[in-house]
Amino acid sequence: MEGSSIALYGDTGSGKTTQIGVHAKAKYKKEKKFTNLYAADMGGYGSIAPLVKVGIIRVIPLLPTDDPWIWINNSAEGRGLNGEELNPDEIGCLAYDSATSNGEALLTNCANAPFQIGSQKTQKFTVNRGANTLQVGMTNENHFGVVQGFMLNMIWKSTWLTKRGPDVLWTFSILRGEGPDQIPVLGPKLAGKALTAAIPKWFNYTFMLTSIPELDKAPRHVLYLQEQPNEYGSVSFGNLRFPLDAVTTAPISIEPADIEQALELVATANDEAEASLREELNIY
Repeated sequence: MEGSSIALYGDTGSGKTTQIGVHAKAKYKKEKKFTNLYAADMGGYGSIAPLVKVGIIRVIPLLPTDDPWIWINNSAEGRGLNGEELNPDEIGCLAYDSATSNGEALLTNCANAPFQIGSQKTQKFTVNRGANTLQVGMTNENHFGVVQGFMLNMIWKSTWLTKRGPDVLWTFSILRGEGPDQIPVLGPKLAGKALTAAIPKWFNYTFMLTSIPELDKAPRHVLYLQEQPNEYGSVSFGNLRFPLDAVTTAPISIEPADIEQALELVATANDEAEASLREELNIY
């Protein structure tokens, strides 16, 4: 059975990592399969630490000693902690937290590379203090182009793994910018803004998560399933890919946020649409 590819994006604290845990637990309950978490976010995964401790989620962290290009490539191939190849009979989900942090790690690596990348010269200087030497560099436009192209290839490589059975889930920070028509947009952030509008088409489903603070209460967490304007005039990207002829109506959002509810909703709608089509066309 083919898996699904999912993109989740939102601000820090919106619940992206938590939703990875929700999905990992559901995968284990339904299929007795584990989740590989490729963790590049420096903030960690505290909200799902119990699932890691009991072994439902297996963490493959990006360490300071890792080459980020090699680590991301191995992650996109679904490799385990010790470099072992993906076993789809054992792994039910490959979760990447996050694409934004991966891009930032690559940009930093480009800025500090000992050679020039592209035609634009990188601004660098060296600080010497006694026995300590520190090289400081800054990113340029060439770096963004290289990283965007590489990350696009890595995301494509990973989503092809759904053909072997596991789900593939990428998280992104949120980008607040403008579309070609100057309308403010909210979308997934990946090494700048050039790829934001294109990212939803790379995945089966793209959902935005938001945290709404309330006075003297826990914040509300909302999962947006479709494009939605807000009070600031921005439009958020979203793609539920809801089937035609479904009896069930696609909601705009789910509150409290629950990725499993969203995926179950789509599965039900697909079954309804197929039944309706068979009846209409007399195909049984």
